[in-house]
Amino acid sequence: MKKIMMGFMIACLAGCSYFISTEELARNIQGQMQREFNANPDYQDYHLKVLQVKIVQRTGNGFQAISQLSYQGHEYPIEVQIAKAGGGYNWSIEKDAFTFIDEIEIEKYRQQLDQELAQLAASLEPVNETTTLESGTNSYPAVEAVLHSASDNVEPIPVGNITAYSQ
Repeated sequence: MKKIMMGFMIACLAGCSYFISTEELARNIQGQMQREFNANPDYQDYHLKVLQVKIVQRTGNGFQAISQLSYQGHEYPIEVQIAKAGGGYNWSIEKDAFTFIDEIEIEKYRQQLDQELAQLAASLEPVNETTTLESGTNSYPAVEAVLHSASDNVEPIPVGNITAYSQ
């Protein structure tokens, strides 16, 4: 009986070391993802931080997980596919999972363009020109606002073959 119990315990210990819990798998994938984001030149400039990986569904030999990424102080969830490969697991992320970065970068660019446009509009001086409008027998002065650039008095730069102007 002792030998049977000892054999059962050895089998249990061997079995436990072979299988991995979903929590341990999630921690391993989290570490692998963070190393990839730190080492891969495509991701380094974004300074992504993997906050958590949570396995949400088992599908055959693989898993579906949700990873919480931190980018510029905000958290974004992305889907991660985990598949059994050989003696371990591989993970992959869909190509469009990082669209939140594109949206943030586009918004920054739009704000920059708005600032430049506001600066350009501020550099233009409004000039009032008076004309008269005639309606039947009455004349009314009309004020028309015209914007002139501060550089209107500068002669235009020749375009084309510059050597033609120097001869």
